[in-house]
Amino acid sequence: MTFPGVDDIAELFPPIDEARWRELVRRALGGRGFETLISTTPEGLPIEPLYPRSIADAPRALRQRPGAWRISQRVDHPEAATANAMARADLENGADALALAIAQAPAARGFGVAIASESDLDDALAGVELDLISLRLDAGARALEIAQFFLALARKRRLTSAALDIDFGHDPIGHFARSGVPAAAFAEIGREAAEASKVLRDAGFAGRLMLADGRPYHEAGAGEAQELAAALATGVAYLRLLESAGLSLEGARDEIAFLLAADSDEFVTLAKFRALRRLWACVETACGLAPKPIRLHAETAFRMMTKHDPWTNILRATMAVFSAGLGGADAITVLPFTLALGLPDDFARRIARNTQLLLVHEASLAKVIDPAAGAGSFEKLTEELCARAWALFQRIEKSGGMIRSLEVGLPQEEIAATASARRQAIAHRAQAIIGTSAFPDLAEAPVRVLAPAPDVEKPAPTVLQCTPLPSQRDAEPYEILRAASEAERARTGARPRVFLANLGTAEGFSQRSNFARNLFAAAGLEALSCAGFETAQEAAEAFRDARCRIACICAAEAVQAEMVAETAWALAAAAAGRIYLAAQPDEAETALRDAGIADFIYPGCDALAILERALASAVCDN
Repeated sequence: MTFPGVDDIAELFPPIDEARWRELVRRALGGRGFETLISTTPEGLPIEPLYPRSIADAPRALRQRPGAWRISQRVDHPEAATANAMARADLENGADALALAIAQAPAARGFGVAIASESDLDDALAGVELDLISLRLDAGARALEIAQFFLALARKRRLTSAALDIDFGHDPIGHFARSGVPAAAFAEIGREAAEASKVLRDAGFAGRLMLADGRPYHEAGAGEAQELAAALATGVAYLRLLESAGLSLEGARDEIAFLLAADSDEFVTLAKFRALRRLWACVETACGLAPKPIRLHAETAFRMMTKHDPWTNILRATMAVFSAGLGGADAITVLPFTLALGLPDDFARRIARNTQLLLVHEASLAKVIDPAAGAGSFEKLTEELCARAWALFQRIEKSGGMIRSLEVGLPQEEIAATASARRQAIAHRAQAIIGTSAFPDLAEAPVRVLAPAPDVEKPAPTVLQCTPLPSQRDAEPYEILRAASEAERARTGARPRVFLANLGTAEGFSQRSNFARNLFAAAGLEALSCAGFETAQEAAEAFRDARCRIACICAAEAVQAEMVAETAWALAAAAAGRIYLAAQPDEAETALRDAGIADFIYPGCDALAILERALASAVCDN
């Protein structure tokens, strides 16, 4: 048996230049233009289907230290002893860093370790070799207070070497952005931070005191460039605060770490992490400092997590870790896949830890310094994110810096516009959420959590100094509908239902019928289907027997509009409160609406608005 040689293969697959490729694409698209393949992010960043190779770009050393990123495990159980047992199990099974979430901090999500004294902190970290791991503190407004506990604990354990690698996560600007109220006057905040920095450095702590945290902006709906600009402007604001309080510019720079949210969009997440290092290097150069590798933390995005079909959160987190790891994050924290439902148990924590272990040790993702170097898509997106983020950063600086820009509402206005575009994409299912807005499973088995997620407490009324940024997960609008459906089920013993009036042959209506079933299930509406009806009267009689309130006509292409209209009239006569048609509106729309069709459902329709009306109609008078 002979195999073709290199020359033979070249003849079989001759090279095709871009012009020829575009012509083939045009033919495949049936005459539609190449631009129809270009998508955009909610903040308007174009994503093209093909990018040329970037020859000029060489790999860059991204992380502070060579090798794999730190596998950071979240510690958030309220009881210090239980939190300690979980943390030690994580460290014994592959984690080499911890993210300690303190009670009442926003990142604790209603839980968090209860730390009221140095003794509580000692209990939470009992048996943990602090000089062998990396530790990040998520204490919110209590960061400096907890730092004092760490200082006392270090002295008690005689840990005074520079091996203590602790990031204290002090982010007063992030607190201001979330709450609308600063913890104190920012000049005082700068003095306190500078004093704490000196004390901690004298004690041998080698981590970072301040954190320019992108999570408050990401959770409010920020796009990638907006999150970058906010983190960059926050870092510059901390440089100013610390320098004005007596630290040298270089000393102030060394006190600042960064944290970005990592979500499941591979391309822009990877580019975002690469972009931040370039952007901060520009700031350092402008300050007259020689650029140094920054400390860049990543945490999988809370915004992308879902309550329904939470197993899909594992897939989202895996892609987020993949992207942040290849983008150069120094440490990554994976939120357990059940966090939106409540306090994660050991299984959810193990999945979070093993996600990273598999990517580092089995997929070997950390063995290449900068895997995206030279890839046209990632290089181009990195450049575009840098340009957009730098432009917004300059606008923030022009308005007086990050603190002043929050006071006048510049970041809030920019983020609100992007968040609105994202909400529209989610409502129309152009941005599908698997397991929630697309392919929901009404029969899913519940997952175990140690305690259900508490209701979010609204802060007491106060005088706001800036408009606080909201925190909302993308899936929440659909989850609200599912919750209303479950409440109706608890009240009556059955879910709200929709009757699918299938017309024609099964092979003709099945696609539309399945589409309708999945769409209504996103609101918790159970679809009652059939093998198909030949007459409008048959459909109306079956609807009456089903005792539903609403119906959706799913007709095969061969079914005439007159038959659809006749069926709508018959369903209305059978007391259907609302009637839908699974089809695009066409020239017969007016006649069909006159016959009683209330809404048309199809890919791209305003699914959320339609489902809100459907659920209201399905449960009324029950």
